[in-house]
Amino acid sequence: MEQKCIFCAIVGNQIPAFKAYEDDNFIAFLDIRPLNKGHTLVVPKKHYRWTYEVEAFGPYWEIAKKIALAQIASLEAKYVQFVTAGMGVHHAHIHAIPRYENDGHGEYIDPSAAKQMSEQELRETAEKIKNAIIVEQPKVEEKVEEPQKKEKEWTEEELEMVRKDLEQT
Repeated sequence: MEQKCIFCAIVGNQIPAFKAYEDDNFIAFLDIRPLNKGHTLVVPKKHYRWTYEVEAFGPYWEIAKKIALAQIASLEAKYVQFVTAGMGVHHAHIHAIPRYENDGHGEYIDPSAAKQMSEQELRETAEKIKNAIIVEQPKVEEKVEEPQKKEKEWTEEELEMVRKDLEQT
């Protein structure tokens, strides 16, 4: 753990958080100064300074996508914006910020437009997101049937020749 890293402390359960997702490598929890309802931070459990340094970069963004889809489904967000600034806390993190009509932000998120939410509201929001996350079923290898070649249709002349051949045998 990086010295005095608040996200490492959350990963280590030393500081409580409103968790929306957790697996062996990543954790997602609500920002306590949300820019909108459902503002979630997606964090690798292993300490990396920058998002682009995360070794499992693809799977990391797949988790962010799961969170975004759950935010849209459970919170009725119009869409989700991702931000990876990383200057406030020196631990890689993706902000998944749900966007709503007339949410006090323009095209881009206004970092000064934080919303006030009670602990109860944060807890309930985290549960909604958690319950809306689609759990992937193990992939079952599908058997792909080869397209059957359509046989050439027989002409009347060819059919007559075959009949004659069969009569001779």
